[in-house]
Amino acid sequence: MTATQIAEMASMSEAEMIALAYAEAAGGDARRALLQAIEDILSLEAKLATAERRISYGYVRGAGPGRGT
Repeated sequence: MTATQIAEMASMSEAEMIALAYAEAAGGDARRALLQAIEDILSLEAKLATAERRISYGYVRGAGPGRGT
């Protein structure tokens, strides 16, 4: 990697760097890169929803009557 390429990467936003990584992983095929990015986002959303359902709001471990909520 040349100094110019390093400087270009340093000036990229996080979104641009992620887009570049997907494009490279897809061999330059923009459609395939977009589909993979969307699949990854949908997968992460599903995992987040599952994690959020497992959270018990209002429960504090060790809290008994008169010791907090």
